[in-house]
Amino acid sequence: MKFLRIYSKFLDQLTKVIKVVLALLLAAMVLIMGYQTLMRYAFHSAKPWCEELTIYIHVALVMLALGIACRMDSHLQVDFLTRLYGPKARCLVFSIFSLIAIVVMAIFSAYTFRLMTHTHASSITLPITMKQVYSLFPIGGIVMIVYCVEVALRNLIGFLNGGVLPLI
Repeated sequence: MKFLRIYSKFLDQLTKVIKVVLALLLAAMVLIMGYQTLMRYAFHSAKPWCEELTIYIHVALVMLALGIACRMDSHLQVDFLTRLYGPKARCLVFSIFSLIAIVVMAIFSAYTFRLMTHTHASSITLPITMKQVYSLFPIGGIVMIVYCVEVALRNLIGFLNGGVLPLI
């Protein structure tokens, strides 16, 4: 229980840092697309790097936000069945779902890490390599694993306590 409390405080701090990074990335994306719109429609001179960079920033936004969405239980989901369960069964199901997510994301991260290490391609319009772009995938997978561990532990403790989730 004490480990979960310390781990949750660590994740609170990590969430604050990630939210700042997400806000900065979103602001950069809006500015880049605003610049692209201005260049395209006002000056008839579209810049091809803007669209590519915006796509990469969007990928970074999604991969970093995965863990926070997992922690807040805000992924898209069909939850009408889990709402029918009692609190104890719901805790068990959510802990199993979190463990499955950990396994899937570990496999995903390992696969994308191998992909990242074997690529030699470069970006078409930007001075970056695809290895740098592909590094977003294992980072996002690891971030989600870190958050899913807390969700799994919290729900497992809730299951053992008769469906009452521990306060963090």
